Amino acid sequence: MPRSDTGDPETAAKSTSEARGDDAPVGESVEKVDGWGLVTGKARYTDDVPTDDALAAKVLRSPHAHARVRSIDTEAAEAIAGVKAVLTHEDVPEDRFTRTGFPYPAPAPFDERVLNETVRFVGEPVAAVAARTAEAAAAAVDAIEVDYEPYDHVLDAHEAMGADAPTLHPEPYENPQENAAPERNVVCETRHEEGNVERGFEAADEVVEGEYETQAVHHLPMETNTTIAWVDDRRRLVLRTTTQVSHICRDKIARVFGLNRTDVRVVKPRVGGGFGVRQDTLPNQFIGAALALETGEKVRLKNDRKEDLHGAQTRHAQTVRVKTGVREDGTLTAMHVDVTSNTGAYGCHASAVLMNAAHEPLSVYPCENRLFTGRAVYTNVTPGGAMRGYGAVQGTFGIESHLDEVAAAIGMDPVELRRRNAVEEGDESFEPEYSESKRTLESVGVKECLERACETLGWADGPEEPADDRYQRGYGVALAMAKSGVPSSEFSRCNITLEDDGTLTVRVGVGDTGQGSETVMGQIAASVFGLGIESVHVKADDTDATPWDNGAYASSTTYISGNATEKAARDLAAKVRDLAAEWRGVAPDDVELADGEVRFPDGESMALERFASEAFQGIHGPKRRLTGTGKHHTALSPKPFAAQLAAVEVDTETGEFEVRRLVNAVDCGRAINPAGARGQVIGGAVMGLGQTVSEDLPLDDRGAPEFRGLRDYEVMHAPELPDIDTELVETDEPTGPFGAKSVGEVSILGPPAAIANAIHDAVGVRATELPITPETVWTALQEGRDR
Repeated sequence: MPRSDTGDPETAAKSTSEARGDDAPVGESVEKVDGWGLVTGKARYTDDVPTDDALAAKVLRSPHAHARVRSIDTEAAEAIAGVKAVLTHEDVPEDRFTRTGFPYPAPAPFDERVLNETVRFVGEPVAAVAARTAEAAAAAVDAIEVDYEPYDHVLDAHEAMGADAPTLHPEPYENPQENAAPERNVVCETRHEEGNVERGFEAADEVVEGEYETQAVHHLPMETNTTIAWVDDRRRLVLRTTTQVSHICRDKIARVFGLNRTDVRVVKPRVGGGFGVRQDTLPNQFIGAALALETGEKVRLKNDRKEDLHGAQTRHAQTVRVKTGVREDGTLTAMHVDVTSNTGAYGCHASAVLMNAAHEPLSVYPCENRLFTGRAVYTNVTPGGAMRGYGAVQGTFGIESHLDEVAAAIGMDPVELRRRNAVEEGDESFEPEYSESKRTLESVGVKECLERACETLGWADGPEEPADDRYQRGYGVALAMAKSGVPSSEFSRCNITLEDDGTLTVRVGVGDTGQGSETVMGQIAASVFGLGIESVHVKADDTDATPWDNGAYASSTTYISGNATEKAARDLAAKVRDLAAEWRGVAPDDVELADGEVRFPDGESMALERFASEAFQGIHGPKRRLTGTGKHHTALSPKPFAAQLAAVEVDTETGEFEVRRLVNAVDCGRAINPAGARGQVIGGAVMGLGQTVSEDLPLDDRGAPEFRGLRDYEVMHAPELPDIDTELVETDEPTGPFGAKSVGEVSILGPPAAIANAIHDAVGVRATELPITPETVWTALQEGRDR
């Protein structure tokens, strides 16, 4: 059953840990194990390790949205002093691949090369240079002469499916997706129905329809994409790079360049933010590897901010159409969600993002008749990729905005409509038909989240009206559901060694990208032994030193990697008990591990440090150094839930509005580190706020970006943030480590709809496109006054 976070994490942790027979620090708000290095500047990111001996790499990028390279002359560039290599599409492997950060073969078409002969968006790499100095590399890029054959281009996903649109990928490629139709630029198309929606619409008292548009936005991590690549003294290719998926990056690099996996090593230093953009094996990783292999020297390739903004993946822009049948008592009789997703020049996340756009938000409302139709479409814009919320941001904006319109159609309070229809324990989630995931939900706190959020904001009382009638205030609500990893795809392995000083070394392949995964893995391992977090060292930064893990994405870290870590810790604990029992001649079940001690049935105890030392010294027999192993792979993906409420104030004369307060109540199962969980919730909410009110990546008619860098990209700044409340409503997920589910993505999903709904509550204006701007609101107010 759900329980509220009382603000006393020790009390909350004690009740659960006693029930499970485990001790803190699970449930404690411990400091991040890497926190000191981060705040003092001691932490080393990819480009912080000295690279004075590295060649400087630069990339020539396409000025065209769609063109074929007829010829490319590199002679002048190669003649510049200090230039060591110039690569074009003629110098890289011909096989096509997908950059997407899923294990091979991945749910994506193999539709791109390291450097493509046909370029499909402005900013796509055309050639790459490595030189002794950055100045020489830049001069060489300028000296490359390219003869392009421009093609017609298309930027809009709906237009791209038209008969007159150019075909972006006429060439054959491997791994086509469901119902692919490349001749009309459709990467994949899907239809999934449960029940009978037409019958459900016939049974409704009201049928409401709406259309909603979301935009492409950038992840904007503070560290730009950077790769240092070299061939080491064993003739192995090594990459030190910003990545969320070290092992998958290694495998993709090896596959593309025809190398054995053991001939590639990926080192992940501190990562200055990921949010999904580091999930893939990125162009600068492939290009850096190609230049290192070509020159045999160390190569440094670092994007500047403009290159990241213009060339790195974005969130997919989507059109979400929703049709809902509802009875007068608020019962939803049918829902049909139709999504058109703009995947851009390549289909690396087209299918998976499309599936998430409806399956997750529709799962919040388990009406009998649900239909999802959708398609992902190639266009000549920057490729869409993985981004926090992964499709569910777009779908949640559409569905949760739409539900307020449904509530209005029957004259019902929007919170009450959600209260009557929201999912409960024992209901089934709306999963893709091919998914092997168990659908029955065993831990659902969404209604408790809704009640807590309403109480915190004071929903029942409504907003206090300002003194000046020029300003109007309103409240808005949105519910959200995310996942805990990709069912039947994620795999994690963990090894934990008991060192001879009684500390633990945890080796796990999931990397910390700022979300606190190393701290959480340390807490899980420490709690099995009753140790403090300071007694655990987590190593997760090198494919040579860590076992396989899919990486940090899809909110899988705590659930998948955490389960592997807990299993490894319990395996090690069993080995400790077995050895201790052997020494004393007792049954292993009679030996207890608690508070960092090995306790025997006669009442005597031995500190874990002494036990480990005596085992390694061989005092009681052969020398022993104990290591536990654990692995986790599952078809399960338990769901975190959130209720998010927004309070806004609107200036009716200008259309300007202020988000005054954002309340987030989140069910993430057991909060392993409550402070860390709150940080994740706030971070997600702020990203959702930015997508709602300011962020955009506009292109001109040629497909060229209309922004230069951070100066033009309207990201949220700290002084602009509203008051943000965070409530943890804990449930106990029986399949999670210590009862935990994920928390990283669910809080980004609700702010767009909650704010749109609050604006409508304040002034009656329904914003159906993101971002919501003062111009949007003012124009709608003027139209209303003119009628």
